[in-house]
Amino acid sequence: MTKLSNAIDAAYERFAASISMLLLLGMAVVILVATFSFLRLTAGVVIGAPGGTSYTTLQALFDALLGAIIALELAHSVHLMVIGQRGFAQVRIVLVIGILAVVRKLIVVELEQVSGVLLMGLAAAVIALGAIYATLLWLDRNGKMPKD
Repeated sequence: MTKLSNAIDAAYERFAASISMLLLLGMAVVILVATFSFLRLTAGVVIGAPGGTSYTTLQALFDALLGAIIALELAHSVHLMVIGQRGFAQVRIVLVIGILAVVRKLIVVELEQVSGVLLMGLAAAVIALGAIYATLLWLDRNGKMPKD
């Protein structure tokens, strides 16, 4: 039974690594598209009207920038899966992705069109994710982080 179990585990690891590699390649395309979108929008702002930039345009710029950063962080997490590193490094990356996603939502949200409850929920999410991230950093700095 042990040999069969080991063979199944090895086959699954190869399968997971193959799928992770495909996801990583797909993420590379997404990152390139997001980066191109941000650069195109930025060039339009720089070349555009000299009278200044509207708040809506700045929201779109930050949305595109944070979209590219989130995609890059997600690709880093998938890369860790490909090379076989799992554990707290991935937890940190997922927390950063969560924080970036909530901050992105806060930047692009139209305050006049959302309820206070939604804003309080987003604020609570930022506080919770930040507290967990700070706890992980504290554990890491004090040498109390469990080994991956």
